[in-house]
Amino acid sequence: MPFYDLKSGKTLIINGPASIKLLEGRASILGCPLPQKKQVVIKSWRSRPVYAYEDSKIEYTFGEGGSIEEVDGNTIPDEWLKTIQEIAELDQSILMFMGTSDSGKTSLATLGANIIVGMKKRCIFVDLDIGQSSICPPTTIGYVYLKNPLPDISYVRAESIEAVGYTSPTHIMARHVKAVENLYNNLKEKYSVQNLVIDVDGWINSEGAIHHKKELMKIFNPTHLLIIGDAYPGLQEYCEEYSIGLRELPPPIFVRKRSLEARKKLREMMYERFLRKSVVRTIPVSWVELEYITGENRVYKISQIINKLLVLFAEDKGIVIEEGLEEIYRIYGAGILCHLYDVNYTFSGIGLLTMFNLKKNLLKIYTSFQAQIKRIVLSSLIVSVEGSELFSTPPQALES
Repeated sequence: MPFYDLKSGKTLIINGPASIKLLEGRASILGCPLPQKKQVVIKSWRSRPVYAYEDSKIEYTFGEGGSIEEVDGNTIPDEWLKTIQEIAELDQSILMFMGTSDSGKTSLATLGANIIVGMKKRCIFVDLDIGQSSICPPTTIGYVYLKNPLPDISYVRAESIEAVGYTSPTHIMARHVKAVENLYNNLKEKYSVQNLVIDVDGWINSEGAIHHKKELMKIFNPTHLLIIGDAYPGLQEYCEEYSIGLRELPPPIFVRKRSLEARKKLREMMYERFLRKSVVRTIPVSWVELEYITGENRVYKISQIINKLLVLFAEDKGIVIEEGLEEIYRIYGAGILCHLYDVNYTFSGIGLLTMFNLKKNLLKIYTSFQAQIKRIVLSSLIVSVEGSELFSTPPQALES
């Protein structure tokens, strides 16, 4: 297997899919020390910077589309390291990270979490990015208590999840904010809050986006707001008013820009991850509480919403659908993305609605969740069993 001699003070960018193994020397990824002779996987469509503190030998292999590239120096700006280390010294810190898509904000949040955990402090990572989630399915938010530094936050799964229902907050802002509030209340009941690292979505460049981010800040009351780039109008004043430490940080030296298609592929990897080991379950409609993500819970209205979604899907694909969801499942291996809740009304996983027949009082759900399903919330997305996002439309479009 090939290996790379990485000199001290240099960075090796690993573009996935790839795996590496530190054979000799000392190196880290985003503040996470690499153990020697232990494989580290870099997933497709992701990049990770390996920085060498001393001359190091790194074994590597990569799949189709994977690559390696050496860069002089550390791609993590000194300002990032100094800022995070300064804040991590505090007894308690609630850090919120903002930046546009592909600005490096999740890398910055990962660095922050790793430095805090590396100091043997309790740290909870909160993922509020419903479009590019790291620890939970797309369309949801969640948190996880970190026990060790990680080269990639997506190595772990959220321990508590709240469903939102769409891949962007622009069309469901109020629902997203309410889900965030519920998530934080759950977190406070479970843990005495010491250090939080909060990663938000990249929607930040409009008046509506700034209002949305202020609403999130009201919930968490962060001690610090770390923004990659300049603070957008309204955020600086908000931070001053509520005594939030604002830090404007430069972008990383190396950023792998991702196309919309690449971002979609990342979402699809997460759908697939949370749909693994699923089976089709047949359930009487009358046994569950049904709801559409806008709050509509009248069964006949939900039936109309399903039919309209299928019409839009058929128009998009240039096909004729005669047998409803069962035909979609048979031909495309797909269904309507749903959020499932147990008898305690706790979010328990995602699923795909593959049949809905009111005359027979039956529905079918493709899911890995095995216990009793009490509540099903339908989204406006059609996803395949392999995780492919075949169609989506803003939720309100199905009620007009």
